[in-house]
Amino acid sequence: MYLLTDKQIDYILDDIRARGVERESLQQNLLDHICCIIEHTLEANGDFESFYNTTIQSFYKRELREIEEETLSLLTFKHYYQMKKLMMISGGLSVAAFIVGSFFKIMHLPGAAAVLLFAILSASLLFLPLMFVLKIKEVSSTRDKVITGLGTVFGILLSLSTLFKLQHFPYANAMMLWGLAIFLLLFVPVYFFTGIRNPEMKVNTIVTSIIYVLAGGLVFSLVDLYGHAPTNTMKMYAYEQQELVLQRLQQQVSDSATQKLIMIERQQAAEEVKGLTPTQIATKP
Repeated sequence: MYLLTDKQIDYILDDIRARGVERESLQQNLLDHICCIIEHTLEANGDFESFYNTTIQSFYKRELREIEEETLSLLTFKHYYQMKKLMMISGGLSVAAFIVGSFFKIMHLPGAAAVLLFAILSASLLFLPLMFVLKIKEVSSTRDKVITGLGTVFGILLSLSTLFKLQHFPYANAMMLWGLAIFLLLFVPVYFFTGIRNPEMKVNTIVTSIIYVLAGGLVFSLVDLYGHAPTNTMKMYAYEQQELVLQRLQQQVSDSATQKLIMIERQQAAEEVKGLTPTQIATKP
């Protein structure tokens, strides 16, 4: 059994602070834990510094301050793992509902609209917000936080605008246009200009940005910029066409009835003529 001196304990505490752990309570907990390991594992005449360096490295993967970051996340989100589990469940249910709803729609089965409605609501109101809350705590750089936030807002607006369009609610086009504006004018430029600075990510950033712009352009091409005006115009045009067709049908029916009357009169006249003599026919007015 190894007995630590006060100097060695101070050395451990100073090293913990130097490695980025700032919370005093966490510093003391780590100090007590490391001291217990050293005193119960290291031999009496063992090498303290070598054994300490080996022991401290077992507490982290990259840096010791990861422990403090994880502790803060757990303190901030008391139900962190429950939220993560709910995010995974809601995402899985959304995907399953999209697949089932699409199959129902293709096969013209009842319940397709309800299943697709559940899929969109689950994705936009549960999965995406939970993903944003959890992801924003996992990333440290401001760039990643901004990109995550803009991407989440775009996803929510796109999902809700699709729902509004399917249900024929107002402001569907406005929501989609706002989402595309955030995506194309904010998200893509931030992603491109921050990612292109890294030589290792330069090619991947360019290719991904091109794909993003193409996807946004395809979605934009489906947006009705005139709102309800073309719909009303089309309705009026369809009404006028139906009126013209109805008038033509009525005219055809009227002409057909007139022709039938003429034919009947001719047949009656022919029958009358058959029973008359040539003299009577000549004198008939």
